[in-house]
Amino acid sequence: MKLPKHLEDRYEIRDGFIVTKNPPPEILAAMESMKRQMAEETARRDRIRKGLEPSPADSSGQWGIWNISDRD
Repeated sequence: MKLPKHLEDRYEIRDGFIVTKNPPPEILAAMESMKRQMAEETARRDRIRKGLEPSPADSSGQWGIWNISDRD
C-alpha cells in the first residue's frame, strides 16, 4: 500500500495503519494494543473453526431451529 503523493509529507504507513509522521507514544501503544487484540481474535476464530473451542453460538443456547412465524 502506498500513500498518494500529496499525503507523503505528513503521513506514513506503519504495519498497515496510516498515521502521522512521528506519532505520539500513546498512539503507538494504542496501535500495538489493537494489533494484539486482532491477533487474539484471529487465533480464537481459528480454534473455533478447527473444533478446539466451542463457538459462542453453541454456548449461548441461541443455536438451532428457530420458529419465528407469526402464524403459530
